[in-house]
Amino acid sequence: MKKTIILLLVLSLLCTGGVLFAEAQREEVYPSREIELMVPWSVGGSTDIVFRTFQMVLPKYLKAPVIVVNRPGGGAVPGYTEAMGKKPDGYYYLAWATPSITKVHMSKCPYDSFTFEPVINLVSAPCWVLVPASSPYQTLKDLLDDARRRPGQVNMGNAGAGGGTHMIILAFEKAAGVKFNHVPHAGGGPTVVAAVGAHVDAINVSPPEGVPQLEGGQLRCLAVFSTERLEAFPDYPTAIEQGVDFSLGQWRGIAAVKGTDPIQIKVVHDAFKACMEDEDFKVLANKAGILLDYKGTSEFKQWVVEQDKLYEEIVKSNKLGDRYQY
Repeated sequence: MKKTIILLLVLSLLCTGGVLFAEAQREEVYPSREIELMVPWSVGGSTDIVFRTFQMVLPKYLKAPVIVVNRPGGGAVPGYTEAMGKKPDGYYYLAWATPSITKVHMSKCPYDSFTFEPVINLVSAPCWVLVPASSPYQTLKDLLDDARRRPGQVNMGNAGAGGGTHMIILAFEKAAGVKFNHVPHAGGGPTVVAAVGAHVDAINVSPPEGVPQLEGGQLRCLAVFSTERLEAFPDYPTAIEQGVDFSLGQWRGIAAVKGTDPIQIKVVHDAFKACMEDEDFKVLANKAGILLDYKGTSEFKQWVVEQDKLYEEIVKSNKLGDRYQY
């Protein structure tokens, strides 16, 4: 009888141990549920377009859905402030882009350029100046001549005060010797809509923002802020070839909550990198005007450090914002 009881206890422990082991094995599979990816800009903006394009191919390489959640407004500060309170459990990531760096030097923010953990850079795109199809400006010279005649009166739309497109056009002002009236919007999408509706004289955004409207004839490109004409858009002249020695653009990638397991970060990094190399994705990216630029985790971290210094210098040299004492 005792032997029977002991045998039953042993079998029970073995079964329990097996169940616990199986549970542990299931927990080790990452990701085992959906991942949230927060974009602190509006639907239809360039960063939003980038991630929604990745969504189409990502399931081939990441065995859990990635849900894009938009938190627009406030120069991305509300979105990133919310992200600071998220658990570093590997199921929450965020879009990390040029405006993430510029804003922290324009004004005091609850986060800085090193609050989050860079994972992978996906895109780099020079900004371009677009005008409504009905605009009297046919060339960059037309726009600049008018801005010189009417300093501070030509309306230039951007994707958010203190953001990348705002900062870049401020730097362009200095290079071109003009002054615009800057009109911020809650992301690239609304900025493009404002231009199509001729609510502003011109806008400064970056591909893929404005690509469908350019192809549809609703907008016209006056200049690209690149050193050479873009291979994907060979008909659009650079500012340099029109006499203004200026080039600058925006990058877009992913960051994680500080403290996220490096193994989980690698899984997400590898899935997005595989997408970038996928032929089907390349077709979609090209169609959307997305200019891919891979930087791995280590390289991306260093890039963020360099960009942080660059924009701090731009802000201070132009005496912009209210964070620093001038």
